[in-house]
Amino acid sequence: MTDSLEQQKPVNIKAQLQACRSKEDTFKALVTLSKTLTRLSADEKIEENKIKGCESAVWLIVEEKGNERHFKADSDAKLMRGVLVAILSLVQGKTRDDIQQMDLKAELAELNLSSYLTSSRTNGVLAILNRIVSN
Repeated sequence: MTDSLEQQKPVNIKAQLQACRSKEDTFKALVTLSKTLTRLSADEKIEENKIKGCESAVWLIVEEKGNERHFKADSDAKLMRGVLVAILSLVQGKTRDDIQQMDLKAELAELNLSSYLTSSRTNGVLAILNRIVSN
């Protein structure tokens, strides 16, 4: 059984993606990661949770649990769900201050995803990062 997003460690995801030596390897890794993302219910896929500017439909929910922030997300695209797992692994369970002090663009650049982030996908990823930091 695949680990859930809550159990995945950013260092493991980073190592897994950095180990990819081809676009095909990266695609397979993202598809594998996408399977660890718990899908949102229809009730959670509302306009308020939808990220504007994404090529694919993407929903992001931010929840406060004590001082920690927890994220739930989904997309109608398998590849984007893998990207979401990678992004959320960086911020899951951190405080708002910790997240705001992070350079999420630099962290994401280290994940070896550039071949999959077309200009329109990059705009969507930036919109996701912006929601994570500003919420």
